[in-house]
Amino acid sequence: MASERNVLGPVLFLLGVCAPLAAHRLGYASPVTGAALAVYAMAAAMAAGVLDRRTNRHAKRRTRGTVLIAAGLEPAALRRLLAGGGADTVAVYRTDRVTAELLDLRDRHGVVLVVGAEHDPRAKERLSASGLSRQVPDIAEREVILAGPRHFQRYVRGALSRLAVPGTQVHTARNR
Repeated sequence: MASERNVLGPVLFLLGVCAPLAAHRLGYASPVTGAALAVYAMAAAMAAGVLDRRTNRHAKRRTRGTVLIAAGLEPAALRRLLAGGGADTVAVYRTDRVTAELLDLRDRHGVVLVVGAEHDPRAKERLSASGLSRQVPDIAEREVILAGPRHFQRYVRGALSRLAVPGTQVHTARNR
């Protein structure tokens, strides 16, 4: 649908521009000119809508940084994901237990550790919409990278949608 609008808007715009010129050249009366002006107005509205969507799409991509939300990764995989992010990356990691390596990641990279089993209500609350908004207040303005099991990603995606994080800003990390 969007690609049709991207093509249809400029086509109607050209028809709208050419029709009054052709009507004037051929000497046709006002019904043709009126129809041409209506087509021209419609095309201008559609073209403005297309340009507005393109502008908004670019505005959404200008984000403040990245949030990495992960669970079930080995510390080495988490370290690789953190190395790929910039200095403005915030990481939230859910784990069943804290290890020395995770404490090192917390100290070096500021990883927020959410300690608790998969179904622990306290851990789930920290990964809910209200918990994530407390930990990362500007989360809707950041790119979000999810890593972990599918059910974990589904739960976090639900929280992100409640926080009005655009789907275009949510990505899945490829774990190796």
